[in-house]
Amino acid sequence: MEQSEKREQKAREEKEIEVSSIGKAFVKGTHVEFTYHRHRFTGVIEKQLRNSAILNFDPEFDHTNTAIDLKQKIVISYQKMKAIE
Repeated sequence: MEQSEKREQKAREEKEIEVSSIGKAFVKGTHVEFTYHRHRFTGVIEKQLRNSAILNFDPEFDHTNTAIDLKQKIVISYQKMKAIE
């Protein structure tokens, strides 16, 4: 299989993620609040997965040990996040 075919196959697989009913409210770009290791954080959804989402930490948390250790991204279950305005 050629490199371009592999990329196309990977792109198709990424497009076919079926988001759960709980996750439909959390679209890309939604600002959310979540708790991780007993600390409250906020962030923005970068990508939806089936039962969770990949989030980018808000700039106010950029210099926290948690955000630095996780390279500014985290995967959180939809059930553990709350949309904020």
